[in-house]
Amino acid sequence: MSVSPPEPPTLTACLTPPGTAAIAALAVRGPRAWAVVRALFRPTSGRALPAEPEASRFWLGKLGEEGRGGSDEVVLAVKRGGPSPWLELHCHGGREVVRLLQEVLAAGGAEVCPWEELERRTADGPVRAEALAALTRAATPRTAAILLDQYHGAFDRAIETVRGALRAGDLAGAGRLLGELAAWASLGRHLTEPWRVVMAGAPNVGKSSLVNALAGYRRSVVAAVPGTTRDVVTVRVALDGWPVELADTAGWREGAGALESAGINLARAAAADADLCLWVLDGSAEPVWPGPNLRRTHYVLNKVDLPPAWELERAPGAIRVSARTGAGVGELVAAVANWLVPKSPPPGAAVPFTPELCRRVGEAQHGCSTGAGGEAERLLEGFRADRG
Repeated sequence: MSVSPPEPPTLTACLTPPGTAAIAALAVRGPRAWAVVRALFRPTSGRALPAEPEASRFWLGKLGEEGRGGSDEVVLAVKRGGPSPWLELHCHGGREVVRLLQEVLAAGGAEVCPWEELERRTADGPVRAEALAALTRAATPRTAAILLDQYHGAFDRAIETVRGALRAGDLAGAGRLLGELAAWASLGRHLTEPWRVVMAGAPNVGKSSLVNALAGYRRSVVAAVPGTTRDVVTVRVALDGWPVELADTAGWREGAGALESAGINLARAAAADADLCLWVLDGSAEPVWPGPNLRRTHYVLNKVDLPPAWELERAPGAIRVSARTGAGVGELVAAVANWLVPKSPPPGAAVPFTPELCRRVGEAQHGCSTGAGGEAERLLEGFRADRG
């Protein structure tokens, strides 16, 4: 005798951030969502709710019972109908109101969970759920627009095209398509986490002043005394729409005391780990150059408002600025953005936007190049199956 699989749970979660607010939104999703809400909701019109939910319908009414735990006036919206409907309840804001209504829904048979778990268990695929979670961490409109494209299916569609090529035995075509996706991996990893850009150089070349100029306010202390900056001081900014964490560091020099040397060691470590290092040169004093092992480094020539003390052409390609007057700061912003993101994706492009997606795309591309089409297919099928 066959045994029917258990019915999926009906879930409820708060979709709005916790805290004091005028409005909050609760989601109720699952096979019994309509039955649970219908039993607890009293329309203001006095007419009973229909037996089955219809998408895009709205009702004003009260949820809960006055004499049994309390109630609140809410707007009930049917976002999706069918056998497992998606409902939303828009109620008064505040932690305790939300708690009250969640207790009412739980007593009616719904399982309370965080919104991230709700999306993971009910969204149309794991990538869509990941994109929605990433959207909450997007720091700029530009990165949010890219993530919205993924939420609306750009990445899923690209993967389905690759899988179609694999099913047709076209490993070369699948590898080419995966290569196009992999080209955006560096950008995708930084849609929610900023690029790390370190200001490095000798003492008193103007690193702190440049960080302040880029940030638009005084984040770092500026003084003529060498060794003023001891720790790594960071500030988050948006450069041409890309999220960047700027780091001001101690000036590099020999013969420093123990405390200053500790700061210099931190500066060296930060520069080595950075996505980009800006080595600042002072145009009004003899230049101090970085060592040969410093990677991903570009020159910034500061204090161009002062008479030069050396042939500035010795720093080819350096961006010339004056942190004091602001000259060249706009050019520096454009240059840093271009160094970090030489090419940005067109609207609607598929972009792998988490480390895991980037890893699997890269491994699937390698599988195609080595003739392991089955392994590539397994990796891409995992985008659907993971977190089920």
